[in-house]
Amino acid sequence: MSRDDESRLSTNGPTAEPPRSRVLFLDDDPGRAEVFLAEVPHAVWVSTVEECLSRLNEEWDEVHLDHDLGGETFVDCGREDCGMEVVRWLCLEAHPHLIPTQFYVHSHNAAAADLMVMQLRVAGYQVEGRPFGYSPPWSASTRAPFEIFVPPARGFSHWLRELGRYVFGSSGTSG
Repeated sequence: MSRDDESRLSTNGPTAEPPRSRVLFLDDDPGRAEVFLAEVPHAVWVSTVEECLSRLNEEWDEVHLDHDLGGETFVDCGREDCGMEVVRWLCLEAHPHLIPTQFYVHSHNAAAADLMVMQLRVAGYQVEGRPFGYSPPWSASTRAPFEIFVPPARGFSHWLRELGRYVFGSSGTSG
């Protein structure tokens, strides 16, 4: 056995680094990207829907999505240049390679972020809504308020009924 072979097989040598998680970050704000990349330097930053969609053909461990892009705020969810377009793309066709991916919606546009989270959850993705820079006050062992109702495999109508029971009580009759 050669010396090179011995060094490769040696258990006394340096250990390999654990694989880094694959992280995709969609945001148009260079300041937020700078903050995020300082925390997660191996993340891939994209700033447009087109860039994001082209990268979503790859496997990711985490995908962070903003809604309002292009330097605008509180944009209409129907526009094709916002984070909701990425959500529509994810929900219109199956993307089995992304089912294990953890999605985070970090938009400060609360109405749009809620819709994005709901659509992704109904489509079966793991998703959490968290405005950028927000650290949740709950521990990892407790559930976030928006994680109380994970839509079951039975579908959206069942999820809505459960949500109604949570909001309005468990009464089976209206009166």
